[in-house]
Amino acid sequence: MDENWNFLLSEFRRLGGIADNVCQKEGEYGRGIFSVDPSLKARIFTPSKLLVKKDDIYLKDNKLRIKKDKEYNQEIRNFFNFYQDNFSWGSGGKETTELFEKELSLFNSNLKELIKKYALVDLEERHQGNWENVIKNQFLNARGVKFRNSSVIAPVWELVNHKVKSLNFIINKEGISTPNYPTSNCEIRFAYNDMSPLNRFFSYGFFSEETIVFSIPFSMIINDFDIHISCKGKSLKDDSMKIARSGNKIILEGLPIADVNHSRLPYDYFNEITKRIDGIDLTKDLLLRIFELNISIRRKILDESQLIDNEVSKMLTKVMLYEINLISSHDSNYMNQ
Repeated sequence: MDENWNFLLSEFRRLGGIADNVCQKEGEYGRGIFSVDPSLKARIFTPSKLLVKKDDIYLKDNKLRIKKDKEYNQEIRNFFNFYQDNFSWGSGGKETTELFEKELSLFNSNLKELIKKYALVDLEERHQGNWENVIKNQFLNARGVKFRNSSVIAPVWELVNHKVKSLNFIINKEGISTPNYPTSNCEIRFAYNDMSPLNRFFSYGFFSEETIVFSIPFSMIINDFDIHISCKGKSLKDDSMKIARSGNKIILEGLPIADVNHSRLPYDYFNEITKRIDGIDLTKDLLLRIFELNISIRRKILDESQLIDNEVSKMLTKVMLYEINLISSHDSNYMNQ
């Protein structure tokens, strides 16, 4: 096994980390974490003392380092430096992030405008300023995890890859751990968080068959009731429902329009909205209009992405086709009810 890996784990354990029965190797989804002995359980636990706040990290000579004025002892700084140089930023992380962002920057103006308006991602703003800092920020944003109200980087633990249909990782006051899986000879993975495929693409830089899709921003008038309904197009977490009403205006933070695990979620969610606005029947036709609008906008993004010839545009094409397919299946199911 690689000497650097053995040294990393020995230092990780010496500083309070747990790395039981784990090794790093190439798998079906790229470099990942596997059990050394498939007959035994595997676990990674990164203690709170090794969690480094994202805002405490800066670039020095194109290497990720902890800011000098932050309170981390020298042992932790040395460990963080070795980890970043040999297993994270300095081991392909920077190059992978930069390639993704460079190819995003090559999108044409029409595609960038569609993304800004409907995916709520302003690529021009995202790429403003010093390019090295842009890459550093995107790299850290994709790897940050919430702990005690701060976004932190969790060395070693963050080497575990995302899988949609898997257990969530475990956070407690002591630190962050992989799930309590039974023994397995498969790659060890966990679910990062709930997110739509489009948001996953822009936030993490890969295509994933996520289970839920949210509506794009829209604004519609229901003439029968003189009601104006609009949606901000945001993702919702933990089945939250955020609705505001002012006179004849109804404003939704977000609206789920497809869910693999709960096929009735869009309809039940829509019915609940109806109940919360004095029982006004928003009608079946309105939800169908929302489905159709979402599909048509995604087709526009799809058409524009196919005009760009790079790997990131091809990935975006896959994202759009996947989301269109999910929304269309709900659309047809609703029509048959």
